[in-house]
Amino acid sequence: MKKSLLLTILTLFISFSCTEDNPSNRALVNIFIIGSPGEFDEVWLEILGAEVKTTGTRGSDNASPVFLPNIQGDKRVNVGSLVNTSQYLVGRGEFSEGAVIEMTLKLGNDNFVIVGGERFPLTFASQESSSPTFEVSFPLIGGISHDLFFDFNTFQSIQINQGPEIRLTLDPVLRTFTSLTRGNISGNLLPVGQRATILAVLDDQIKASTETLPSSGNFSLRGLEEDSLYTVFIFPFNESYLQDTLDSIPVSVWQTTPLGNINLRLRE
Repeated sequence: MKKSLLLTILTLFISFSCTEDNPSNRALVNIFIIGSPGEFDEVWLEILGAEVKTTGTRGSDNASPVFLPNIQGDKRVNVGSLVNTSQYLVGRGEFSEGAVIEMTLKLGNDNFVIVGGERFPLTFASQESSSPTFEVSFPLIGGISHDLFFDFNTFQSIQINQGPEIRLTLDPVLRTFTSLTRGNISGNLLPVGQRATILAVLDDQIKASTETLPSSGNFSLRGLEEDSLYTVFIFPFNESYLQDTLDSIPVSVWQTTPLGNINLRLRE
């Protein structure tokens, strides 16, 4: 009787262990960052990696955070160039099925902007500014790859302090999303070469922002909530052109809504 019970326990233990180690129960997580230049020519951040916390045993929130390092030799990236479909891999790792419940971006100290060919250093507003943390709820499904994003808001993240010398303060404002449950809006602004800020607004709230790619005029608003109708605002940098608005733009999960060519109108 005791031997039979022991065999049963061992069988269950082996079965459970095999299930846990089954590759189909593991989810690949890729963490990217996107951004835009804002009012600067270039915005450079030193990205050390990301820290990810997932649900632990039996779905409890008891897992320890896991650091996913940036494996690039040069860990600096110009987030001002990460517009349209460009993105930068922050870190990558495998996790058990469950959910990501917390994401932290880890920044180094070599951060700066370029304006008119001149370099200005960025100073963290506080110690916490170097490791912005966000509570999230992103499901992890075994056997597939998950792309998670930090969307860096340049306008709100960098403060210009006027004085005898210009001092720039960095306090990152980021939006997080997973491509698994979101959609996109894309378009092409004409004439080519004109910079513009593009906003996606829903219920009087800015849900995403980006800028045009100067070389082509292309833009992409990423990580938008599905089954929603957005208003897209276009603000040209060149005051010779009028602002523009496009209403009732639909967004569906996993889909990109194309706006086609959008011609800026000259002021009379």
